[in-house]
Amino acid sequence: MVEGLILILVLCFFTLIFGIVNKLLVMVIPQIVAIAVILYLLIMVRVKISRAEKEKLRAKIDDLEKKIGSLGDKQHTA
Repeated sequence: MVEGLILILVLCFFTLIFGIVNKLLVMVIPQIVAIAVILYLLIMVRVKISRAEKEKLRAKIDDLEKKIGSLGDKQHTA
């Protein structure tokens, strides 16, 4: 999804430059809006990815803490 948004962002920049060079205000304004929306979506996707990675790491840490605790209990009882 990120790659697709980046591709659309690049195409929007090209058409924005084309619109500015040819002084087509009708083309420039929608491209600016599209770029703003795509940047917002990219930021939101990145935030969701980082949250998912954080949750995944938290689960791994909890799992390792349980394993360490169980190893400590086994050594304590032996």
